[in-house]
Amino acid sequence: MVAMQSWPAVLDLHEGTEERPGLRRPQVGAVHALLGYWTTDPKVPATIVMPTGTGKTDSMVAALVAARISKLLVVVPSDALRDQIAERFESLGVLRATGLVGPEQKNPVVARLRGALTDLADVDRLLASSDVVVTTPPALDSSEAGLKQQLLDGFSHLFIDEAHHVGAPTWRAIRDAFLPKPVVQFTATPHRADGQHLGGSMVYVFPLREAQREGYFSTIGYLPVLDLLAPDEAVAMAAAGQLRADLASGSDHILMARAKTIARAEAITEIYQAIAPEFAPVVVHNRTKREQRQNAIGALHDRTSRILVCVDMFGEGFDLPQLKIAAMHDQHRSLGITLQFIGRFARGGVTGLGSATVIAAQTDYRHIDVLRQLYAEDADWNSIVEDLSRAAVDEQVELDEFVKAFNHDPDPVSIHSVTPAMSTVVYRSPVLVWSPTKLNEIYDEAKLLTFPIPVSERDHVTWFVTQSRAAVRWGTIDGADGIEHHLYIAYWDPGRGLLYINSSNNDGVHEDMAIALVGPEASLIHGERIYRVFHGVDRLTPTNVGLLDTRSRARRYTSYTGADVTDGFPTAEKQTKAQTHIAGSGFVGGVPHSIAGSRKGRVWSHRTAPGIKEWTAWCDAIGTKLLDDTISVETLIAGFIKPQPIDRWPDLTVLAVESTLALEEALANAVLSRDGIDVPWSSVELDVVPHRPDESIKLTLRTDEWDAEFLLLLPASGLSCVAVDVDVTVKRERSDTTFGKLATARGLLVNFEGDAIVEPPGILLRPDRALLPYVLDHQSVLDWRDVNIRKESWGKERDLLTVQGRMIQVTEEGDWDLIIDDDGPGEIADIVALREVDGSLVVNLIHCKYSHKDSPGARIEDLYEVCGQSMKSARWRRDPEGMLRRLLLRERDRLKNSRPSGFVRGSVAELNELINRAHQLQPRYNISVAQPGLSARRASAQQLELLASVEVYVSEIAAAGFAVRCSA
Repeated sequence: MVAMQSWPAVLDLHEGTEERPGLRRPQVGAVHALLGYWTTDPKVPATIVMPTGTGKTDSMVAALVAARISKLLVVVPSDALRDQIAERFESLGVLRATGLVGPEQKNPVVARLRGALTDLADVDRLLASSDVVVTTPPALDSSEAGLKQQLLDGFSHLFIDEAHHVGAPTWRAIRDAFLPKPVVQFTATPHRADGQHLGGSMVYVFPLREAQREGYFSTIGYLPVLDLLAPDEAVAMAAAGQLRADLASGSDHILMARAKTIARAEAITEIYQAIAPEFAPVVVHNRTKREQRQNAIGALHDRTSRILVCVDMFGEGFDLPQLKIAAMHDQHRSLGITLQFIGRFARGGVTGLGSATVIAAQTDYRHIDVLRQLYAEDADWNSIVEDLSRAAVDEQVELDEFVKAFNHDPDPVSIHSVTPAMSTVVYRSPVLVWSPTKLNEIYDEAKLLTFPIPVSERDHVTWFVTQSRAAVRWGTIDGADGIEHHLYIAYWDPGRGLLYINSSNNDGVHEDMAIALVGPEASLIHGERIYRVFHGVDRLTPTNVGLLDTRSRARRYTSYTGADVTDGFPTAEKQTKAQTHIAGSGFVGGVPHSIAGSRKGRVWSHRTAPGIKEWTAWCDAIGTKLLDDTISVETLIAGFIKPQPIDRWPDLTVLAVESTLALEEALANAVLSRDGIDVPWSSVELDVVPHRPDESIKLTLRTDEWDAEFLLLLPASGLSCVAVDVDVTVKRERSDTTFGKLATARGLLVNFEGDAIVEPPGILLRPDRALLPYVLDHQSVLDWRDVNIRKESWGKERDLLTVQGRMIQVTEEGDWDLIIDDDGPGEIADIVALREVDGSLVVNLIHCKYSHKDSPGARIEDLYEVCGQSMKSARWRRDPEGMLRRLLLRERDRLKNSRPSGFVRGSVAELNELINRAHQLQPRYNISVAQPGLSARRASAQQLELLASVEVYVSEIAAAGFAVRCSA
């Protein structure tokens, strides 16, 4: 308080020059923007975005003095940053160094809160003895709740550093407890991995391109490393080589190697000690003892060591400008953390330093889409980092503009905390204007938690939360009423003449709201028209159906779900019944999709919107279907696949067994072990010999090293997988299990002839439709002269006179960028052909099968297995990037085991580049069957029926084309 009284009434905020020292341009802009924002007496936190190196901390100090803040709390993410920022406030940082404050102006008294406050006297002493308190969320949270709130009440302003953390519950709780007093959120990037908004108003953003132009953010070089067998050694060699080159050019540089775990850090340190002992590599992580950590940091400062291996220990609060080489042995998974990490290496303004360099392995592909641009072969990090930073800011600014369009953000509920269900009722609204203020005639202030009601006239959206008292359901006790809260959102689309209303209260269709908003002519869209939302969904399968009996009062309404859901579709003998609602799932463009509709007028999905803006976009898609009079509801309902519960296998030929999505996720990074021999899941085949099952289906886990036999059983308790002999061990990061247990728990899918599937726990899905026979024309016929049609694989010898060899010859005649022989256990297909055309990833999966006889004929057994393989491969349409990654992993495994490369055309580097671009490309799949034992002229009706069912299946599941190559 005494220090503040000595500060100038008006701080001279000017940009420094050589003749006249002052602040940096972004610092001047940030403080002016903040002071201007505060003149509006806002209740919403201010967010300031300043790239690393532009002087964010000194901007905080300048804001403290310029606004003459009497009592400031600063929250930071780490102990190191707490001490670093406290020291800057204690000295008034750049203000004192540049003379913007003179000797007569006093430094603030700064306290560091490191642990719990024990009583109210502690709180009073801390507040009375300091002008600024710097702390971390854990330190603040360690105090009892009442004392913590008492402390927060004692401050006039709150600054949050590294504010991308605000999405975390502990951070958000501190900020929200401080509101509506002034809060400022400082960050280098507002982007969060979980997509959450920071919940503040963007008052100032300094572009990264300007930071680079001004020299606050240095240029960045990028050195990609591609090595399938030893990526860590390759990255270390490249990074050490860069360090030697930088030192030879006179740059005082230090190398940091980033690892994701302590075990990884220790192993990587050994690599650097072996290849660069002259730089005395040191390792630091959260288990490093204090003395060892201090010694390591000391060695870096005096340059007896120039290589640091760490596990994100020095992301925030560690300021060593000589860190200029980043060896990314393990890449970060979020844009925000990546940009922040890079910023530590790109700090400018220090003499004797050159440009920053990032070295990364190109075989780590699990990061988010936006980061793929960074790790491409020819990536220009200077432009890409700027583009990504701008895109992250623009995304938040767009949402910020949506929020700002509301007349206010009500207290105590913020729009940023609203995550509505994907649900709506829809009204036609012929009016040209809407009247959101009339909602006050329905809901008075006493019924609202949010008052007055927020309205965005720009986007025609309003929302509010009601509160009401209701008797508890477990008794009639005076004074034991409960409080119910409900969210309401309305979105008016004047272009289509539609009004959408969402509410957590699903008891009605909110006609009173509709009339208030758009007048008495509002007309609810209901009845069978609602089922138009199923349009465009292939292989529609009901998951829940409600049925109303118009005659029987004893059992008027019944809900069907799970194994009984088919009963919700009345037969011809039950015309007195009608569906009240239908929920279904299927595929749209080869991607799983779920949607539901009620005759009363409600449409919903089982998803939750991250915010109101995203909910309005979903509504637009729903409204388009509801207004389309060309959609036939009768046809849609008739086309549903009716699930049939079964407790024995159908009398159909098994074509293939595949893992469910849940099982695939559980096995994604697993290793399967038998007899002490480990095999990655990507090299394991679920193999089944086509047969009509009796009590069980015989399944083989096939690898190049071992086979394991299993039986699939279908008792009343549900589908189970049982080992015939010794079960296979599944080794995962956190726990080991067996394949039988995991497959029983997570589920397997069994494909049968006739387009039939059995899914867990024992549901038969078989479309009720007649298919036209598949047409084998001249394009299907291939010349197999001199080919041994009884031999399938071309093998290590690459024998072209085999079925696969002939198909590779044919494929090479096409304009493909990559042709890969993927034949073997765990294959995607025998041959995978890839090319990039006009923004599309074109994929041809070719499945080859030998003939059971020396001459072509009409044998159905020639088609069973190859058709099953085709159906299994259709799932890759849902994850084309995963398919490409799997091809790369399988190539790595081939090289590790000294097997021939699978590349017939193209290279690992080209596949790697395609992986980097895959997220930008529209997938277009074609699945091909090559069976010279099939005669086009003599094909049987059974064969053509089977091919027709496969064609329809891959079309609906994967939006894929289907082709057959056979004999004449």
